[in-house]
Amino acid sequence: MKFIVAVDCDGCACVVGEAGKSLSISRDFRFACEQATREADAAARALFDAGAARVIVWDNHGSGANLHFDRLDRRCEIALGSGFPRRWPGLDDTFAGAVMIGYHAMAGAGGVLAHTYSPGAYRCVTVNGQPVGEMAIDAAVAGELGVPVVFVASDDRGCDEARRCLPWVETAVTKHAVGVNAAHSVHPAEAVERIARGVRAAVDRLSSMQPFALPTPADVVLRFRHPLQALKARLRRRGWRLAGSHALATRVERISEIRW
Repeated sequence: MKFIVAVDCDGCACVVGEAGKSLSISRDFRFACEQATREADAAARALFDAGAARVIVWDNHGSGANLHFDRLDRRCEIALGSGFPRRWPGLDDTFAGAVMIGYHAMAGAGGVLAHTYSPGAYRCVTVNGQPVGEMAIDAAVAGELGVPVVFVASDDRGCDEARRCLPWVETAVTKHAVGVNAAHSVHPAEAVERIARGVRAAVDRLSSMQPFALPTPADVVLRFRHPLQALKARLRRRGWRLAGSHALATRVERISEIRW
């Protein structure tokens, strides 16, 4: 069996950032990277213990160079950096499942550090008129390859969001959202244990997992926080059109065609 572990940093235990700043420039960032490493390692070790022959850990926060890679289980392969042609680098239809660690709720959902891909740019992202977050979009990209998302670790809002679009998925709540920069968190070591248990449970239920799909062709709208952001983005993006003062719109045949 082969698996891929996608790792963000915002949804990890005891990570709340600072008001008015992205996580990557907050005082919380160093700890966030350390905890994301611990949580990713717990997921990878649980997959190997459950019989995985190959595990790719994909660092997908910001620049893609955040984890302490030398602290991951040495059996892991690591996808890092930016500029990959699509989400889930290295994933193909031979993989048994995908795991999401440190993910967060979508923009406007009230979760800790909630946003959709760019906290400073996008107010909302919709697909076929429905707001979607990173979990649904990334799950749909994996689903195009026939690979199910089997486990998600996030705050309570993020786990609720995951279960709404992926009702079969195993989850682990790392913290309970009080506000964008406030949480009641479990201890970092407890989060690691919850993730290991949850990943093992997900592998035990692998036959019940399903690839996720968003209907395509899909109408995609990016709603920006400021009109100037939309104008600048239009200059950089081929195939997108202005949709009002704050938004860009396009139509895609596959969700994996969307570039963030």
